[in-house]
Amino acid sequence: MDSRQVFRDADVKAEFLDRFDELADRAQAERGGLEGLDAVLDVDAAAEVAQGMAEGVYEPGTEPGLEAIIERFTRPVYLVQRSTFVVPPDDFPNSDQIQSHLETARPSLEARVPSAGRIDLRNHRLDWVGTGWMVAEDILITNRHVAREFATGRDGEFVLRQNFGRPAVRAAVDWRHEYGQPEESRFRIEEVLWIEPDDSVDVAFLRVGTHGEDGEARPACIDLMTRDELDEAGVGSWVAVVGYPAYDSRNDAADQQRIFDGVYNVKRLAPGQVTAVVGTDLLYHDATTLGGNSGSVLLDLASGKAMALHYGGIGRSRNEAVQAPRVQQVLQRFVH
Repeated sequence: MDSRQVFRDADVKAEFLDRFDELADRAQAERGGLEGLDAVLDVDAAAEVAQGMAEGVYEPGTEPGLEAIIERFTRPVYLVQRSTFVVPPDDFPNSDQIQSHLETARPSLEARVPSAGRIDLRNHRLDWVGTGWMVAEDILITNRHVAREFATGRDGEFVLRQNFGRPAVRAAVDWRHEYGQPEESRFRIEEVLWIEPDDSVDVAFLRVGTHGEDGEARPACIDLMTRDELDEAGVGSWVAVVGYPAYDSRNDAADQQRIFDGVYNVKRLAPGQVTAVVGTDLLYHDATTLGGNSGSVLLDLASGKAMALHYGGIGRSRNEAVQAPRVQQVLQRFVH
């Protein structure tokens, strides 16, 4: 995430400073995972950093201990259980301001959380490869780089990869994989419809079976925001990423442990804000994500619609996603 953006919301900044003593006391108890903490347990220093962030002039990495507290407080990652979201399992304080945004949007979020699932593999070196979500009646969307782990182009079409001398790769989407919940809801991926070329956006479409292994129906598709809707929402709009963060060796181990409590590979909801709209293809956001979030849906809290398809990020800089109207342009050739 880009911590420089989080205090552009004045209410979140005010709450952080009002509760700083509480946050510092709790962080003190966890100081082993908060590098450089001794130098920042002071509300005046915190106020200076917060103001610098709000003005966009703060340089990330200057106060790593304080940044760790800010990130955990302002960009938590919620567990999803039984298709609803609950606060992180540790006892670190959470922002009431951000919780209020989520509570207002809870009905629409809970209606759409079941439509995001984990892409599982069999006969493959990996057990699973990323996230996908229903974008049309029988079409699951994910990233090109996710789909290429198990599918390839051949003779003008896309097929599941073959294993020489072994059974072919099989792919499915499971809408569950929730923390502490044993239930499954697995649907076979019947066809690889499309993998967008390298010189285009990071998008792929998969056809999902009508019913799951236990006879259940597919979840509903998530509506995409139009160009006018996305432009009107714009930078600063509150969003939530729904997907399956996995432990990522490219990121700081202590940061991951603190934010995810050592719990990975299960469905999560992460709030954040749009930080930039880049042309008509991409947007950036600052919700907390990891590698398994590739293919996650970025939900607009105000409308409940999909604003973008998350595909990756640059540590301590930004997260990147494909805008929903651009997704619609690629999708329209398969939807009649």
